Amino acid sequence: MNDEEYGRRILRPLDEEPDAPSRVDVTAAVVAGTRRRRRQRLAVTAAAAAVGLAAASIPVVLSQAAEVAPDTAGRPSASAKPSPSPKPKYDRTVSVAFPTSCTGEALPVPGGGQSHASALDPTGRYATYRTYSAGRQPIIWHEGVVTKVGKPGDDDSLGSINSNGVAVGQVWKNGGPTAVVAVGDRSTVLPGGKGRDARAINEFGVIVGGSAYEDAPVRWDSPTSQPTKLPLPKDVKRGHAYDVDSDGTVVGYVELPGEATDDMKAAGVRAERVAYLWPVKGPGRVLERPVLPGGVPADYYDARGISNGWVVGYASSPKAAGTPVGVRWDLVTGKAEVLPELEWSNGVNAHGWVAGMGRDQHAVLTDGTRTVRLPDVFPFPEHGMNFAQAVSDDGRTVVGNVDDGTRDGLQQAVLWRCS
Repeated sequence: MNDEEYGRRILRPLDEEPDAPSRVDVTAAVVAGTRRRRRQRLAVTAAAAAVGLAAASIPVVLSQAAEVAPDTAGRPSASAKPSPSPKPKYDRTVSVAFPTSCTGEALPVPGGGQSHASALDPTGRYATYRTYSAGRQPIIWHEGVVTKVGKPGDDDSLGSINSNGVAVGQVWKNGGPTAVVAVGDRSTVLPGGKGRDARAINEFGVIVGGSAYEDAPVRWDSPTSQPTKLPLPKDVKRGHAYDVDSDGTVVGYVELPGEATDDMKAAGVRAERVAYLWPVKGPGRVLERPVLPGGVPADYYDARGISNGWVVGYASSPKAAGTPVGVRWDLVTGKAEVLPELEWSNGVNAHGWVAGMGRDQHAVLTDGTRTVRLPDVFPFPEHGMNFAQAVSDDGRTVVGNVDDGTRDGLQQAVLWRCS
């Protein structure tokens, strides 16, 4: 029995939601295993990682989860000043050379047409994307092998995948989203998944996401557990969880109460949004407010990705020219670093390298000092937007999306190999 078949058998009970939450216990061995796994993954190349992970089985992913039990947080200040908290520890002892060149190729599109890439696992062996012929068809790419997941739907997608090939996302049913988990060619509904979407899954099966109306960020301890709402600050009604680190730290955003100012409304901002962090233990907190070019504090910023204590997101203000801009937070120092050369900062790896889009609308990879522009793959259209979505921990594999100028700017999912 291979891993995919075993995973399907494990996930089969999820066809119906369980009557009670999972009683899976978390032990110190899980935490130790997380740290060992992180250290090993950082130390090897993508090829060595593929060999090392062959021994990791799907049951480990579905049964182990780092403990996350944040307390109720206080209301963030209007200035979004971060609250003090214990300094987390991360393994940053391994050094990897930043790539100098990359080559790209379109990911296969069964039946032809448009495609859109969403995620890449930390080893670069798995990717998720979707195609658009006869509905939205979620696809898992595994070292060149393409697997269609379920039947095409109205708005189905898989937004995250871990190094054991377990993906999460949503299917659109009865006018709303339903959170799902997928292994191989089959997806199943997460417990309590109706009306919710699953945004990310970490190496130990912890899943995070939110509701259809973004008013209740949630986490699943495992793909078989009931969801738990993440606490929002007092008087805050809206928030969403976008990503979860291997140690269980969750990032996303909350929206502060009150009406948007006139200039914020003119810029299309509903209300002041701030990046938020739910740590493994203790209260949630606001991430440091970025200062934009020209010395203007951001009015609107959120966190989209996290890896090894590095967090990425966006920041903007109607008072600052050249926004939005990319932002990177370091949870070791708590500081926000504005990346003015980035208009989008979509993904981050364990070394803090950021995948996104430069101000010239071309896909890039940067470590904050050095930047490599990723090849367009197709002729770049006049109003094209090519952007990188995610990067592997060794920085040698990147996925994203490019526009094809030969086909009226039709978007294509692309995989880049870097050296």
